Amino acid sequence: MNATWPLTLLVAVAAAGACTSEIADEIAATASSPDSHASPSATSPIDSDLAARGEKLFQSKGCGACHTIGEGNRTGPDLEGVADRRAYGWIAAMIMDPDSMIETDPIAKQLLAEYMTPMLNMAVTADEARSMYEYLRLKQ
Repeated sequence: MNATWPLTLLVAVAAAGACTSEIADEIAATASSPDSHASPSATSPIDSDLAARGEKLFQSKGCGACHTIGEGNRTGPDLEGVADRRAYGWIAAMIMDPDSMIETDPIAKQLLAEYMTPMLNMAVTADEARSMYEYLRLKQ
């Protein structure tokens, strides 16, 4: 066995953690920017403009190929009620960086084990994730 593998593993783990931290920082920065209308919660009023944008993004990014909202599971889980079950930060991180979430998050790992298909990284920005979150809340 190569003697450098522990160092390689350490670097990989650190990089994964850094990536998750960067996503969290981007979510926090976006949530506090004037354009994002403050950090959302499941109980705050739904921003209908963001929800409309989120619906268009859900369609254009092809989310409906794997997910439904209230019509049952497909390749991925049905997203009905997801904003009630998961915090905004978790949903945004899963939408923006599913690769890191699958590596580090126990719920994401469980979903992968259940559906046997990893969520694709669709290069969603923090602002887009915020809009998609509002759409998911609207569709509850």
